Amino acid sequence: MAIRTPTLAEIYARQGHLPEAIAIYEHLVSDGGDHGARLEVLRRMAAEAAAAAVHEARVDRLKTLLARVQTRRRAR
Repeated sequence: MAIRTPTLAEIYARQGHLPEAIAIYEHLVSDGGDHGARLEVLRRMAAEAAAAAVHEARVDRLKTLLARVQTRRRAR
């Protein structure tokens, strides 16, 4: 990635591309930039998004299992 600016990172973040935004901020911080606070916010957002995805997958699995149980129950 040739261009690593806070502006580009924020564009990525607004579009939901958190890993790309985090990578840019990590580079900026490693170069001595004062973006540590924003980097931590984005990392927290990414962790929350990952947790939400896991939760959603569990809910979907439970819905599938419930549908199977209801189908078997009707078949009796």
